[in-house]
Amino acid sequence: MAIPIVPIAGAVLKYGPLAVAGLATLAYLRAQPGHADQRAEDLLDEVGEGMQASRSHEGRQINSRGRYRRVIRAGRTGPGIELDASFLGRIRVRRT
Repeated sequence: MAIPIVPIAGAVLKYGPLAVAGLATLAYLRAQPGHADQRAEDLLDEVGEGMQASRSHEGRQINSRGRYRRVIRAGRTGPGIELDASFLGRIRVRRT
């Protein structure tokens, strides 16, 4: 007996996004509030805008940092939001 794939695919396309949104909402509601480390917040506030990378004196470690900061408005004088995304990264290579 053949399986009717077209009606199944239509149902998946119709109800799939709704199921994914429901699961995402459930995961968001179950998430526990985390602890914000103030030292990390202060370090991220000190990062300059743009991307930078530096190498340690020994040449075994590369540190990178970046920040993207913009204000997005609805229209010229409408309400806006400030987007501030920053990161710190480290790659260390050691011989064992």
